[in-house]
Amino acid sequence: MSQEQVIKEIGVRREDPAYSNGWEDGRFGPTQLFLENSNLAEWAGHQERLAYYRGHRDGRRVREMLAHRDSA
Repeated sequence: MSQEQVIKEIGVRREDPAYSNGWEDGRFGPTQLFLENSNLAEWAGHQERLAYYRGHRDGRRVREMLAHRDSA
């Protein structure tokens, strides 16, 4: 996959409400086990749940990266 394709795919994901909601929860929400996350239940379809999960993962990655940078 080329870099241009990756950038385009990320841009499309950010437009998805489920992805955006997941990203915000992962970045700013409470730290808890993902299995205990009640916000996942808001998304009915499997594609929406997957988009939420991907957004949550990416938001959590940013949170951890910034926390690691601040502690250094």
